[in-house]
Amino acid sequence: MAILQPFIWLLCFVVLAIVINYLRKPAVHLEFAASDESSKGVAGDLFESAPIGYLEIDRQGMVRRANRQQCSLLGLGTRDVIGKHCADFVPSLERERYREQISRKIAGQQALLPYQREWIRPDGSKVIVEVHEQLLRDASGHPAGIRMAAVDVTERKTSEDQAYQIATELRALFQAFPDLFLRVDRNGKVLDAKGGQRSDPFLTPEKFIARKLHDILPGEVVSQLGEAQDNVRKTNAMEIIEFTVDGRSGQEAYETRVLPLDWEQWIAILRNITSRKTDERTLKEYAQELERKNDELESALVTAREATQLKSRFLANMSHEIRTPMNGVLGMTDFLLGTHLTAEQQEYAESIKRSADSLLTLINDILDLSRIEAGKLRLDRVPFLLKTILEETISLFALQARAKSLDFVSEISPTLPDVAVGDPERLRQVLTNLLGNAIKFTDSGRVGLTAELVTESMDRIQIRFTVHDTGIGIATDYQSRLFESFTQGDGSSTRKYGGTGLGLAISKQLVEMLDGEIGMESALGHGSQFWFTAFFGKPAEGETVVSPAPVARPQKAPIKIPVAPIARPVSGPAQTAPVAELKPGRHANRRVLLAEDNEINQRITLRLLQKLGLAADAVVNGREAVDAMEKREYDLVLMDCMMPQMDGFEATAIIRNREGNSRRTPICALTANAMEGDREKCLGSGMDDYISKPVSLEKLQEAVHRWMGEPADGAIEPNSAAGARN
Repeated sequence: MAILQPFIWLLCFVVLAIVINYLRKPAVHLEFAASDESSKGVAGDLFESAPIGYLEIDRQGMVRRANRQQCSLLGLGTRDVIGKHCADFVPSLERERYREQISRKIAGQQALLPYQREWIRPDGSKVIVEVHEQLLRDASGHPAGIRMAAVDVTERKTSEDQAYQIATELRALFQAFPDLFLRVDRNGKVLDAKGGQRSDPFLTPEKFIARKLHDILPGEVVSQLGEAQDNVRKTNAMEIIEFTVDGRSGQEAYETRVLPLDWEQWIAILRNITSRKTDERTLKEYAQELERKNDELESALVTAREATQLKSRFLANMSHEIRTPMNGVLGMTDFLLGTHLTAEQQEYAESIKRSADSLLTLINDILDLSRIEAGKLRLDRVPFLLKTILEETISLFALQARAKSLDFVSEISPTLPDVAVGDPERLRQVLTNLLGNAIKFTDSGRVGLTAELVTESMDRIQIRFTVHDTGIGIATDYQSRLFESFTQGDGSSTRKYGGTGLGLAISKQLVEMLDGEIGMESALGHGSQFWFTAFFGKPAEGETVVSPAPVARPQKAPIKIPVAPIARPVSGPAQTAPVAELKPGRHANRRVLLAEDNEINQRITLRLLQKLGLAADAVVNGREAVDAMEKREYDLVLMDCMMPQMDGFEATAIIRNREGNSRRTPICALTANAMEGDREKCLGSGMDDYISKPVSLEKLQEAVHRWMGEPADGAIEPNSAAGARN
């Protein structure tokens, strides 16, 4: 029994402890209950209606009370808050740490200090609150829980974050900008300084902060700043002043921008502009130098224009001087070939004819090149029969190819339109150059032409032309320079084929004027293929199609006709050219007046008129032409432009003035002037037509037909119509 007695007493003490502990629990509940009872009064109304969130937790952190604002901050209803642990409302990663903090605060191991907390609502939105805590005690004074007062600081926090971000960005900008930003009061004292350059001792914040500007800057600069400050206050606009100070490497230039801040303060932004000033001086020197160069270029341009004008005048004069004797050579050669000649004489005369034709072609090429270089060559834009142009060109060169025992093949796409709008003669010129070269440089095999439609739109078409041959080909080294002026594939002194090398250069320029491109592929000994593209318009509805002038075809055997003697023209009354051995016809009673001062050209033209069955009178200058027109009426006047005493332009003006409105005699310019603008000048002076020398029977017949109607029945028809390119 003695042994059991201690255990009985121990058991009693344990039971007593359990009872005491049981009795203490109702006391805590009473504290909260008493609190609940008290909340039913005025204090309870304040607790519920307060704009601050209130939350009360017990010793275990469980929520016992929460007002409406608190539930609103949490985004939950009262039932979702009461009875939950306060840590359930913080992010999951922070909950364990938050529980420990609550336990330490209730145990008095951690001070209750205000803090900010982020709560995540069920809808995912976040609210930031500032929490103030108060320890709750039971009736015995022991800690029973914590009352938390939460203030919504979300907007304030956002504003603070934005302000911090702006401040951070401004700090970065100040560090990046080379400018020094000063905040100055009305007395010139620097209140704040930011930015600047550490490499520039003058632009450092330490040099200006808490100092007055007159202690740092020269007096005249301070005066300028004072004036700028006054202007800023009046106009509320920025003022800029510039000044210089002594630096480590000499004079340093600075710029100050003065801006208004408020009535008592203003902003000054200082920048080192020494490099800019140096650059401005350099640019000014460059500008002056450029101006001098421009003056020199202007002078050179004037000189070049004068040289171009001199060149044009020279070419015009040379063209006139060369064409005049060429007219005699070609005309007399034609007449010579029309007489009875021995075989040897026939060969010599035909050689003269070929040489003269080659020389005339060279003259025309040089004139074309000169017009292109001077920008004076103009393209016609007329509707023409495209397929007719191609067929005539093919027919001409097929004959030439046959003469060299070459095959000529052509392929014209059926999709090509019958009518196109453009310059038919320039198209024919390019085709003639390329086909002529192909036949010239091909001794055996074939030569050909293809034409195909590339693109077509509402108002224009693009055509690709290809000329191919099996000739000698072109070495690779020469191909890049082939379209340059005076360049040939064989430039050696022993070259077999002659020529100036202008044809391809002119063709390239003409193709580009037709908005096209030109190119070639060739291999030495294996022939060549030249191609070009050109754009043409489509004719408008009702637009008249211009019939293309036929190409000059190889001459047939000379026609033997009797040659009547022609009297040598002399100064004085108009000389009559006799018409011999011609049948009477419709032109028998019609007469032509020829004004020509060159004796040989006069004889040739009179003989050509004779072949056309026309009677003609000849005079040697414009004054005699005017006098002849006073004495009788003529059905056509062939007027040379450059004659002694009175030229053709003045004579035409007098004739037109005398005729008035009663009668207008057709006057056709017959001139060796073949430069760009000569035709327009003739037509502008009152003339009706224009024929350039050398004068062929075809050209003359076309003019007669145009102004006098059909040729005489006894006239000799030319071998081809007029209108070939001058």
